[in-house]
Amino acid sequence: MSNRGEQSLLKQSTFLMLAVTFAGIITGFVSGAQSILFDGFFSLIAAFIKVLMLITSRMIAKESNQRFQFGSWHLEPMVLVIEGSFIFLVAIYAFLNGVFGILSGGREVELGLVIFYAAFFTVVEFIYFFYVRHRNRTLNSSLIQFDNISWLVDAMLSAGLLVSFLIALLLKTQGYGEWAVYVDPMILIMLALGMLPPAYKILGPALRDVLGIAPDQLDDKVRQVMEVAKAEHGFDDYISYVQKHGRACFIEIHIVLPKDYWLDGIGQLDSLREEISTRLGEPDAARWLTISFTGDRKWIE
Repeated sequence: MSNRGEQSLLKQSTFLMLAVTFAGIITGFVSGAQSILFDGFFSLIAAFIKVLMLITSRMIAKESNQRFQFGSWHLEPMVLVIEGSFIFLVAIYAFLNGVFGILSGGREVELGLVIFYAAFFTVVEFIYFFYVRHRNRTLNSSLIQFDNISWLVDAMLSAGLLVSFLIALLLKTQGYGEWAVYVDPMILIMLALGMLPPAYKILGPALRDVLGIAPDQLDDKVRQVMEVAKAEHGFDDYISYVQKHGRACFIEIHIVLPKDYWLDGIGQLDSLREEISTRLGEPDAARWLTISFTGDRKWIE
């Protein structure tokens, strides 16, 4: 994965999201549409998160140092937790705002302006979402993948606004203007409910990483490889530990050899390490693998 390409795309994404932010906030104030204003503030939060992601990407690209001896991989899930939490809190705010808007008798908005806003940004944001997804097939960056969720959410918000305001315009032209004032708060409620699944999609994996919960898929793979190696090479026993922080995987394997295990020098142990490493997959900078050998079972108990 090209870290430079990742940083370039994150920087581009940040500037574009800031443009969406200013357009949404200004249009929301001018039109009186709380849902447009909400879209603008959501974009502002998304832009702030993108800045954090860009900083994280730059720190990950740096080599490990005395303070962060395993690198800065742990920062990635922390940023994603912040992003998911913000989306979740914004969704709650939008839901409550929509409910209070309905209870207070709805809101009158300038439909012509907001329909143009929603139509324009629906097209722009969906195009950019698919563009970033295409670029990330080459970069294969988890930061870009989760960052792009904000573009999908924003595009869905704009599409929801467009459809709802078109319905409000239809109600007005058909003589049901008293119902049209409830469209804006209803949009807020629907948008809030629609934001909960993306928030969960980000929060779930990120929280597992931050809490240090072992990834089941990686744990199963390590155990399968070691069971085969144990049978082939006659190991007495082994114990393995796995953990994941963002894109970084940490694997520890401690192998117990029989007391009478014949060794033809240290090179044989290195060959065993190489064999196990190859079976676990292609090594890269994000994989930390430790394999140790002992003849005393106490070291794995």
